[in-house]
Amino acid sequence: MRRSTALTALLLGMTLAGCASYMPYSGPRASSMNDVAHNKVMADIQLVDVNYAISRYLKDEIERPKLDLLQDFTNPHPLSYTVGPGDTLQVYIWEAPPAMLFASSTASMSTPSGSIMTTIPDQMVGSDGDIMMPFAGEIPCAGKTLNQIGAEIRERLARMAHDPQVVVRLVKNHAQSVTVVGNVKNSTEIPMIPGGVSVLQAIAAAGGVVRPVNKVTIQLSRGGKVLQLPLEEVIRNPRENISLRGGDVLTALYKPLQVTVMGATKETKEVDFQASGISLAQALAQAGGINGNQADAKAVFVFRFEKPTFLPQWPKPVQITANGEVPTVFRFDFSNPATLFAAQTFPIQNHDLIYVASAPITDLQKFLGLIVQIVYPIQGLTTAGVVP
Repeated sequence: MRRSTALTALLLGMTLAGCASYMPYSGPRASSMNDVAHNKVMADIQLVDVNYAISRYLKDEIERPKLDLLQDFTNPHPLSYTVGPGDTLQVYIWEAPPAMLFASSTASMSTPSGSIMTTIPDQMVGSDGDIMMPFAGEIPCAGKTLNQIGAEIRERLARMAHDPQVVVRLVKNHAQSVTVVGNVKNSTEIPMIPGGVSVLQAIAAAGGVVRPVNKVTIQLSRGGKVLQLPLEEVIRNPRENISLRGGDVLTALYKPLQVTVMGATKETKEVDFQASGISLAQALAQAGGINGNQADAKAVFVFRFEKPTFLPQWPKPVQITANGEVPTVFRFDFSNPATLFAAQTFPIQNHDLIYVASAPITDLQKFLGLIVQIVYPIQGLTTAGVVP
């Protein structure tokens, strides 16, 4: 009996000595994350404690670049179509009686008012941006509206014709068009028209998107700049349904967005979310929520690589990785009710990792379970007389 007791004590001692190293667990303990400032292995990682103010700031920092770009991409004059090389124009000229210039033209006809209307054959804007008009010579058109071109022609004919009136019509548009590609039914080029073409009009002209609206992001490329907008937001918010410009490239992107949720949650899983975004609270809810029997409510973390300029002030001097980013851990204390508001606002990004640490009592429970597994077999062997 004494020998069995001694053996049990020896095994317990060995277990106690090694429990910290060999006790099973699913990820970093809260204590190792809390020691970021003094742990050399984690010296390059920034640990940011998140409250509602920081969460709101981070959300605004993500939204602000989009709003600034949206302002840059907005067409201030969507109703003004400007002509370019390759466009085909048709010109109509009315001359008040008595007509002096176009009365004998074969392209002219009398109107009930007695004036003479002359139709000039279709004119294509040349590579130099001009068209040739009878009696008026070369008319510069590139970069001008139809009304401006008509006014130029009228001014030149005023010395030769009797009170001329001029109307210019766009017959074919080859100079300015919008290219629509990606997850649409028909990739196409859409000619710009007087009055403008909006994002949704361009997508509709391409046959619409082939994926669910809430999974599609619209990418607009112009002059080296790129703007991305969730299609669902463009539909919901008229301000984001901006008027396009000639040369724009509109791409419908189907980008599955995912966040990984691990640790003391009801489920370890990858959570898909919509292009319009998801908050930390929503991501945890989709994983079944925090496991109340295992989780340390003070140790909920979001792991992410951030730009060095993302925060105005980091907790410690910034160390940049080879790809120019800062490894960042955002920490949430869910034992504080105010943190729930922060979790509702905190924006999750694609490929984030959410980790919920286990509570210290969980390790104790595992340890006690391990003791039971060791002690009871020894007692059974003693009872059977195998161990004296």
